[in-house]
Amino acid sequence: MAAKLGGRAYLSSFVDAVLNKLSSLDVNSTPEAKKLADQKLFRRLKASLRATRPVLDDAEQKQIRDQEVNKWLVDLQDALYMADDLLDELSTKAATATATPTPTQRDPGNSSSWSHYVDSILEDSDDDEMGVVTSMQDIVDKLESIVEEKDDLDLKQGSLPNSIDKLIHLHYLDLSYTSILTLPESLCKLYNLQTLKLSYCKKLEMLPSRMEDLVNLRHLDIRGSDSLKEMPRGMSKLKHLNFLSGYIVGKHEENGTRELGALDNLHGSLCISKLENVNNSREALEAKIGNKKHINALELKWLPKGDIVDVETARDILDKLQPHQNLKGLSIVGFRGEIFPDWLGLPCYSNLTELSLKDCKNCGQVPSLGQLPSLQHLEIRGLDVLERIGGEFYNNAESSHQGTPFRSLQTLEFFDMPRWREWHIPDEFDGFLKLKSLLIEDCPVLSGDLPAHLPALEELTIDRCEELACSLPRASKLHQLTVKDSVFFGNAAPHKILIKKTQLAKSILECLPHVQSQCLQRLEIQQCRSAISISGDCLPDSLQFLRIWDCSKLTFSEQLQHKSLTEVVVSKCNSLTLFPLAALPNLKTLYISDCPEMDCFGEEGLPPSLTTIAISNCQKVERWITSKGLQSEDLTYLSLQQWNEVKLFPREGCLPASLKYLHLSSFSNLETLDCKGLHQLTSLQKLTIKDCPKLGNITQQNLPASISKLYIWGQCPLRSKLEEMNDPRIQFDTCFS
Repeated sequence: MAAKLGGRAYLSSFVDAVLNKLSSLDVNSTPEAKKLADQKLFRRLKASLRATRPVLDDAEQKQIRDQEVNKWLVDLQDALYMADDLLDELSTKAATATATPTPTQRDPGNSSSWSHYVDSILEDSDDDEMGVVTSMQDIVDKLESIVEEKDDLDLKQGSLPNSIDKLIHLHYLDLSYTSILTLPESLCKLYNLQTLKLSYCKKLEMLPSRMEDLVNLRHLDIRGSDSLKEMPRGMSKLKHLNFLSGYIVGKHEENGTRELGALDNLHGSLCISKLENVNNSREALEAKIGNKKHINALELKWLPKGDIVDVETARDILDKLQPHQNLKGLSIVGFRGEIFPDWLGLPCYSNLTELSLKDCKNCGQVPSLGQLPSLQHLEIRGLDVLERIGGEFYNNAESSHQGTPFRSLQTLEFFDMPRWREWHIPDEFDGFLKLKSLLIEDCPVLSGDLPAHLPALEELTIDRCEELACSLPRASKLHQLTVKDSVFFGNAAPHKILIKKTQLAKSILECLPHVQSQCLQRLEIQQCRSAISISGDCLPDSLQFLRIWDCSKLTFSEQLQHKSLTEVVVSKCNSLTLFPLAALPNLKTLYISDCPEMDCFGEEGLPPSLTTIAISNCQKVERWITSKGLQSEDLTYLSLQQWNEVKLFPREGCLPASLKYLHLSSFSNLETLDCKGLHQLTSLQKLTIKDCPKLGNITQQNLPASISKLYIWGQCPLRSKLEEMNDPRIQFDTCFS
């Protein structure tokens, strides 16, 4: 981690240092890094860092007389240290993942509050991945807020001088991620310029009008510069151009699609936007997209709103934009026709692996895509008038060669289809044999069944599809199932089933035994208002963790049998009365809270395997424990919170002798600590008493010999008597350890 210095030169170099660390980090090196990359947090971090760099000169000059600017620089420095520290920790974890771990000694001179915070996230959290994601999310949010604030402070970057044309030998110019507003016309006199990078220049609206004079230009990158209105005239004269990230179609012939026609040597990816400015199929044909055999990824974009052209004309325009058969990736956004052209889905596109159809608001029919032999990733989003996906999706009726539909498809995603009612699956359907991930989101009227057999399926997500009461597919490799109606929830995790805010909970539980997956380890059911009855038969054999939260009509089978469950969490289940656990032979951890009607754990009691129990605000369980006792021969940790009736605790024989840690919190009416009961706990090492406002008595003046620490935390009248005992094992006002 860099040492703290002052001045803009330091901050600039610090930004560069963090960017370099970010670039050198292998995003697949650890699960934490992969999670951050998947959620695009690395990308957002990089964009924020690049956006601050150009205005540091101006901020340095203004900070002396402007306290707000000074604070802005301090906030930026703090955020940089947080990002730098977290990246260091990720790099360390990546290095130790493949080597023998050795203790990492942090330089005391670089120690800081945020470094200790990051350490705690990475080293002490029960869930490392989510801890790192949360920490990075906080850092990115802070940096993005800092970036937004620079405009409020009127911080400006140095503009490109008109004298730029004096650099006659300049080959490479990168202005990416700057807030530059305009480019001088003199830029176009740099006749030797070969590379011009203008990506993510968010405020740049126009390119210089004489761009055609940059006759040696080979690389022009304008990705993310979304304020650009159109291309300058005469782009066809740039004969050496072999990379053009985007072409924004203008309204004039000189900057229309014809200018693209002469650029046959383009390589890589190309986005053609503002296609609403193309008036007819002749203009589309002039782009000669089919001649560009080196383009491997193509995006065709229309603005979602604007003048409505004739739907037949719209289809003809897209028809004439047919790409070369070498294409690997295709995205069509905002197409205004009703039917896609015939070329989309032809088997001759044998290299096409990714296809996305977005916001094609007038399309009432999906194209025939099932015979694309190499298609691996398919996204269909925002087809507002689509009502049915039928047999045409899988096979082209006019094709004489029909193979297994979607033979290579690995991910299939449907989003935001408000009228989609039916997904027709043909009888004896044998497609989707390699499908690993299926997502259906915001399809509120979809009903019927999903494909019955998906042998490679690993992830299934159904979100906000209120009418989809279906059977789950047979999927022996499924390890992540998410069914929810709420958008306000974090990402699903591997090996996990999530059922949230849905009326489908019952049917999903009934289907789970037929999924036949041995990968599912976690089941979470949240905020489901329909009646749910859980038995061991409905739980996958591989399940280890069960969490149920805020399910008002939950019940358990009287014979809840399961061999693999190790942890159960139940909270806010108001109607739950019986919780039979004896037939869970490997249960180690049990957490129960806010279940006011639950009064027992069944006639056979608790399984002997339990080592940890936490019970909070369960009035009838409180009565059950105080009257019958809590017996489990291996129980070592017990936390009891929000008990409101008991006055003396723990009575003799109430708790097992195996306890090592006992935590009592918020016993509102507890008056006396019963040392007779404590002395029976011959293994007890730590006792914590927190917020017991009436606890003023203790039955004996000596603690059990086994206790090494007694913590008194919060309001407790017993404090004065314990202080008189002058026992070094007693500590006051310390946090529960």
